[in-house]
Amino acid sequence: MMNGRTRGRPPRISRDQIVAAARAISAGDLTMQAVADTLGVSRKALHYYVGDRPGLLILMVLDQFERELAPVELPTDDDWRATLRAYAVAFRDGLIRVGIQDQATGFTQVGGLSTAAALALADRVLDALLSAGLDPDSARRGLTAASNIAQSAAQTVVAQTGSGAHRHRAETTEALLQEPEGNYPALRRVLESADATEHDAQTQFEFELDVVIAGLDRLLTAE
Repeated sequence: MMNGRTRGRPPRISRDQIVAAARAISAGDLTMQAVADTLGVSRKALHYYVGDRPGLLILMVLDQFERELAPVELPTDDDWRATLRAYAVAFRDGLIRVGIQDQATGFTQVGGLSTAAALALADRVLDALLSAGLDPDSARRGLTAASNIAQSAAQTVVAQTGSGAHRHRAETTEALLQEPEGNYPALRRVLESADATEHDAQTQFEFELDVVIAGLDRLLTAE
């Protein structure tokens, strides 16, 4: 025994203490040692709880995401469509802000988030879908579809060009310029018909949500 603690076990530090200490440090100075110094513990003790600096960054991203979603209020009326749409918008916008502000972690680290705020929103959506008459499996699939659409939309926003077009579309258009004019006629027709000033991320996001809502509507009608 050493100083009343089991040998080898670091001082107990809570998640909230680590986050509070990290918040007090500027982004450029945020290191494991800086957080450990702020907490008054050794760097080894901090490693025990967050692993390494990427682990610390992920913890900070999750905390930021929690704060982004915590103030969101979904519609309180009986319109499940409005509730599902508002959830998808809030989830997308939260991911965009977190993703743009911390590219070091990327969207792969924030997928499947289970923060308290995200859980509260999901519960509200499921309640609306169940109250509308959907069975639990259909409600779950509807919520999952909306969440997937939100995450895809957030990734698309980060991948947009300055004009609002998706980089993949710009790259495809450039590649077609290198091909004989008669090649890939369907692809050319679709790209040429698209509005060059259209903001791909928003229009695609709305289209996919409309498709999911129409599908859920059909399920409700069938029942």
